[in-house]
Amino acid sequence: MVGEKIVPRGFLKSYVLKLLRSGPKHGYDIIKSIENETGWKPSPGGIYPTLHDLEKKGLVIKFKEGRRKYYELTKEGKIFIEKFDKSLNEMKDRFRDFVGVMSQILDVKESELRRMMESNIRSNRRIIFVLSPSLRKYLFKSRKLIFHIARDETKHKNLERVLKETVKKLERVAGE
Repeated sequence: MVGEKIVPRGFLKSYVLKLLRSGPKHGYDIIKSIENETGWKPSPGGIYPTLHDLEKKGLVIKFKEGRRKYYELTKEGKIFIEKFDKSLNEMKDRFRDFVGVMSQILDVKESELRRMMESNIRSNRRIIFVLSPSLRKYLFKSRKLIFHIARDETKHKNLERVLKETVKKLERVAGE
């Protein structure tokens, strides 16, 4: 369905753990925090089963204070988050290396390439949530093919021609 919001697999669990790092929260706090930070509002039918699953895995514990149930990270949950952060930092390092190589290939300053990529990431975050699954499939396949073709310098002129034609067609569709 067009306009349906799609959340990447594993996003909710990871995000809940990230939020609980700052201290105990109840379900409604978690829902509001995610909505405020991402623009997407998870339903209670998504949050509470996620919290229950994290509790079963020993990553969070639930306790009552008054009428509210709060959740907080266990020792295992804190260790999990530390490992997650370490993996994330390793990915960031690999990404920095990638940006360095791509800036040389594309003959663009690293800072300019980083700025362009950050702008694209922000745009992609917004668009991914509203695309239908079939449109996402074509978007990701197109991007993958463009990067594959771009590795072969002999195909750059053809790629530029195809992209120029595609942009013109998309502009016509956008103008409809």
